[in-house]
Amino acid sequence: MRLKRLSCLMLLAAVACKAAAQPCVGHLRLVFAGDLMGHMPLHKAAQQPDGSYDYEPCFRYVKDYIESADLAILNLEVTLAGKPYTGFPCFSSPDAYAAAARDAGFDIFATANNHSVDKGRRGIERTLRILDSLDIPHLGTYADEQQRMETYPLIVNRNGIRLALLNYTYGTNGIAVPRPNVVNLIDTLQMLQDIKKAQRHGADFIIALMHWGIEYQRHNNKEQQRIARWLFDHGCGAVVGAHPHVVQNLTIDANLDNDRYPEPVVYSLGNFFSNQQDEDCNGGIMFELELLKQGGKTEVYSCAYMPVFVYRAVVEGGRRQYRIVPSSDALSYPDLYGLGAADLNRLKRFDLSTRDLLQDCQAGLGSLYRIQETRFYDNGQPAWRRRQRVPYLDYATPFYGHPLRCVAWRSRAF
Repeated sequence: MRLKRLSCLMLLAAVACKAAAQPCVGHLRLVFAGDLMGHMPLHKAAQQPDGSYDYEPCFRYVKDYIESADLAILNLEVTLAGKPYTGFPCFSSPDAYAAAARDAGFDIFATANNHSVDKGRRGIERTLRILDSLDIPHLGTYADEQQRMETYPLIVNRNGIRLALLNYTYGTNGIAVPRPNVVNLIDTLQMLQDIKKAQRHGADFIIALMHWGIEYQRHNNKEQQRIARWLFDHGCGAVVGAHPHVVQNLTIDANLDNDRYPEPVVYSLGNFFSNQQDEDCNGGIMFELELLKQGGKTEVYSCAYMPVFVYRAVVEGGRRQYRIVPSSDALSYPDLYGLGAADLNRLKRFDLSTRDLLQDCQAGLGSLYRIQETRFYDNGQPAWRRRQRVPYLDYATPFYGHPLRCVAWRSRAF
């Protein structure tokens, strides 16, 4: 089911089909969400009188948007280790939490992050068993090397495109990974083997999901930039990051030696759902990536982002509830979302801060350029060609400044 997109999707880049190009044979629209955290106030708010957990209201206002994607991918930054349930610093969340995220429309969970080993071997293996029982494809952590070898990279065939997903983390908070379990760590030797394996398996496009960066820093560091460049140079087409718990800058670059352009890097999506209440931590962005396959190549067709905000509502009886809301839509219709003056001001500050950050991003590890190829002929036969960088559109910076795309959208919850 493909629904109207949520209000104020900010268009980052669009690649028009070449006039002489072959017909499109594949089109895939992906949506990525940031950190799904497991702070105890979230679970206490969802707990019912009979002891069960109901998280459906948490995702209600973004469910339609998630379901509209061909593939929706989430960073699961908790373990499903069973009772007793615990929050920070060592997370164990109810199984119903993962089930609710699946029911909200998420198709794939990334599990390699700094909290993967919070509950040791039991946490790793039970998380995998529960995800399997819920029919949720996942990647990043494994019971053993054999399981990793058989299931990684994660290959998804959808809409005529064969997509490969990779997932790595910088570490596991100093906790050793118990044998025989495997957590994918950022290691260029291993990553190179994985990329080559994806290519051998016929991947049309490879996306790396990276858990990296410095917490609460709103700009990428040089190490993130270096790794992103390495991933592109070795065959990845897009990089989507998490971990800092705040939105970081976005970049798009075109490489003269890489025909697949642009090359989007989302350094950090920020929090998708959490109880972190600092101004830059109480939300994040959902990132939309469209891929187009034609003429034997699969390239990025468009990118967009949508800020989302965690609203702490108070319902009957004074009980606090948590809702993920699309920030632009909630700002336009605060009464529908039940936003009071204080919450509305918090939302305004978050939304403005997020947009300002992304508006100021320079487009690229260099700049926003595309490769223009000019062919020269001699008596009807190809003689030579020239490739050069030209501005990607009529502008090189900033990202979403032209055009600003605002689409009216109403949640079916209203």
